[in-house]
Amino acid sequence: MVLILLAALVIAPIFSLVAGAFSLSRLPNEFSFDNLGLDNFYAVWVEQRIDRVIWNTAIYVTGATIFGITTAALLAWLVERSDMPGKTWIYAGVPLGIAVPGILHAIAWVLLLSPRSGFVNRTWMDLTGASEPLVDIYTMGGLIFAEGLRLVPVAFLMLVPLMRSMDPSLEEAAAASGASPMRATRRVTLALLLPGVLAISIFQAITAIENFEVPGILGMPVNLHVFSTRVYNLIDNIGTIPAFGQANAAAIFYLAIALVISFFYLRLVRNSERYSIITGKGYTPRQVRLGRWRKPALALSLLFLFVTIVLPFLVLLYVSLLNYLRPPSWDAIASFTFKNYQTVFNQPRVARTLFNTIYVTLLTATTVTIVSFVIAYIIVRTRFAGRYALDMLSFLPHSIPGIVLGLALFWLFMQVDRWTGLSTFGSIYALVLGFTILFLSYAVRAMSVAMIQVHPDLEDAAKLSGAPPWRIALRIFGPLLMPTLVGIWIYVAMLSVRFISLPLILSQGGSNEVLGVMIWSLWDNGNISSVGAIGIMLLSFMFGLALLLRLFGFSGQRGGAL
Repeated sequence: MVLILLAALVIAPIFSLVAGAFSLSRLPNEFSFDNLGLDNFYAVWVEQRIDRVIWNTAIYVTGATIFGITTAALLAWLVERSDMPGKTWIYAGVPLGIAVPGILHAIAWVLLLSPRSGFVNRTWMDLTGASEPLVDIYTMGGLIFAEGLRLVPVAFLMLVPLMRSMDPSLEEAAAASGASPMRATRRVTLALLLPGVLAISIFQAITAIENFEVPGILGMPVNLHVFSTRVYNLIDNIGTIPAFGQANAAAIFYLAIALVISFFYLRLVRNSERYSIITGKGYTPRQVRLGRWRKPALALSLLFLFVTIVLPFLVLLYVSLLNYLRPPSWDAIASFTFKNYQTVFNQPRVARTLFNTIYVTLLTATTVTIVSFVIAYIIVRTRFAGRYALDMLSFLPHSIPGIVLGLALFWLFMQVDRWTGLSTFGSIYALVLGFTILFLSYAVRAMSVAMIQVHPDLEDAAKLSGAPPWRIALRIFGPLLMPTLVGIWIYVAMLSVRFISLPLILSQGGSNEVLGVMIWSLWDNGNISSVGAIGIMLLSFMFGLALLLRLFGFSGQRGGAL
């Protein structure tokens, strides 16, 4: 039953997406199997020049992944393999970057580096008399920089265990053979880390290709499109009938590329045991003495924390206290006011949106946690013949970009409402279903790993004592898996709040508008001060969740010899 339900959740939206791509009807609710063809694919390839979008996406994803992984690897190496001071603070601080929603991250960089009104560029031109901005964030380089910074926290958490598990005897053997430190690092350390780093890089590339917020804020204003923004742009044309069929056809290309990348990731992870680097004997990771570079390394690490966490908060705080947007100055600081916060709190739309956001977050996090526990139990603890298919189906949503799943569910809900007379499209539960599908992959993986660590003897003893399955779940798995359960719940709650691509497609005004969609709408309409006020409140809430995740989700981890 679980396998059938999961297959329906994953396959039904994909089927509706494919059907919509072949549909020649103008609107989804006019879909008919008698009106199908390849016109949408031809229009997307020829008229929309999807080949250019593919090229832009390749540059964007490759550049952001290389930048993000390189930065994360450097930070992880400094924390785990060097004698840099203050490593505890760096290890604790880098993951907090997860708390900064992508839309607020991108907005902060626009406010700083917009070529005409960005604070940095405006100050530079006023001081030097230059007619050209110092930096233009609305470029491919700007997209790569902003997205690369967003990839660092998760990549850092994945790289730290790799750095920690390196057996120093391998490097010592190379040194004893006469290899210089640089040669030993290149031929031994990097060679052993390469498979793990490659797997993490592919995982981060999947993440980058799915993300919408950064290219949506930084690329769409100058018609610099990647796949996610092109799909959204095709159905967001004001004043004309949205090109739903072409959007679906573009989404098919988008999904195919994501699936191919995911296939290579699975192949690499499946053969990961070939590259084991932890020996059976005890060992202590060797720390490299940085000498005079200890303080510069710490300064560089602190600069990263400032740029990714402190700076967005300060920028949004500044604009939230202004009467109108202007570069920082003593006059601007003297005019600070809390009027924007009062305006936000007095809007009925905000109260309704906050309620929707909280409701969707609570329901999604709880549903994903429970469902992932059931699926992980079947995969790990039973001999069900279809458990491997269940495992693959649970991973598949990770390969489906949020904007694609939103479009697929849009078509699916429109057909369900048309055939049944229900009102599923535009409801809160449409968002909950979409988020549940999207976040299930991470939750099942985390739950399965934790459940493997619980010895079956505990469960067998409870069964021999006559305990029913529900009591075993509550009395055995519940206490032992509580850190994992809480960690998954908090992380899914964070994702539900910060994710906007799927809600942008499924949102229908106040009935199911959530906070991310409202921030997008306010920014799109130029209401920057309100965006700042809402952003500060959202960041404060997200930092609180991130601290809870750090406490529960990573309580068993230590940053090496900190």
